[in-house]
Amino acid sequence: MIKKISMLTCWFLLLSGLTGCGPKTVSTEPGQASVKKAGDYIFYPSLPNAPKYQYLTTFSTSQDVMKKKSKFFKFVAGKDVEKPKEIKKAYGVDMYNGVIYTCDMGSGVVVTLDLIKQEFGYIGLSGSGKLVKPVNLKIDKENQLLYVADMGRKQVVCFDLQGDVRKFYGKEEQFNPSAVALSGSKLFVCDVKNHCVHVLNTGSGELLYKIGKTGSKEGELFHPTNIFVRDDRLYVSDTSNFRFQVFDLKGTFISSYGSIGDRPGNFSRPKGIAVDKNKRVYVIDAAFENIQVFNEENKLLLFMLGPGREKHNVNLPAGIALDYDNLELFKKYMSPKFKAEYLLLVTSNFGFNKVNVYAFGNYQ
Repeated sequence: MIKKISMLTCWFLLLSGLTGCGPKTVSTEPGQASVKKAGDYIFYPSLPNAPKYQYLTTFSTSQDVMKKKSKFFKFVAGKDVEKPKEIKKAYGVDMYNGVIYTCDMGSGVVVTLDLIKQEFGYIGLSGSGKLVKPVNLKIDKENQLLYVADMGRKQVVCFDLQGDVRKFYGKEEQFNPSAVALSGSKLFVCDVKNHCVHVLNTGSGELLYKIGKTGSKEGELFHPTNIFVRDDRLYVSDTSNFRFQVFDLKGTFISSYGSIGDRPGNFSRPKGIAVDKNKRVYVIDAAFENIQVFNEENKLLLFMLGPGREKHNVNLPAGIALDYDNLELFKKYMSPKFKAEYLLLVTSNFGFNKVNVYAFGNYQ
């Protein structure tokens, strides 16, 4: 049974994560991925260590993606013809076919950054699919659908990739969705308020079963905020228990890792979570403002990033996504000596950099 004092403390930490307050630093330990430039490139860890990650670029406004107008156009149309549109408070993120999709909690929309067409757009601005407080999203690439967890509507809204509404999930007060994940015909909905994960049928919307219940024992959850599915495993950021947990897709507990603290391997406010094809687990800590990387046995491999005003920094980071299909769009940012395998997209609630892009690979 959870003590009241623990629940109050966790509620404070969770709410402070939504408002931008809370601890901002983490003690620096040997082995942290320090930031050091190699020419014009930024690697983690820095040289002479063997770099595994390179910072590539960042997106925060429409000017970062849209084609720049000529000086003649600006002279004719006037300086104020194009005021940049800003991403105010980025959270969930995903990418498909050259387009980055990110939840903007500050504007109540999903922002689309089309890197091929060089266009900046919105999904969920109006109509029956008008979003209120979109937090996380997931793209069904096979069926070209976008699932958005909206804590304001208390629903998951499904759009096609052009932004037209296709389906709604969630009856009145059924759940308070903070994240979504997919596996076949199953939709996993993370419920931050009721401390569980709902598993629905994507076709009918029927509730099939629930994973987890309120508590702090193995297999129990307390304010889960983010989820990820990979290879028949469900990974859950168990935020107010300061850990992440792993289940099979039927809900059977497999493993758990983490505890509260300020050392590498500890957590204060774990949020976004993702797993690569080699089962490396990435966990964002919004309070420490870093990413911790673990192997399949939950051994800490690296922790990196941090707050600041430089473009490679993150400020109250929240969401993370991995992408294997769009490397070519970022080749111009990569060191000729760095052989990239996939992209990491990391969002920040605040600061100058709302969607940062990094690459994982090998320095040759």
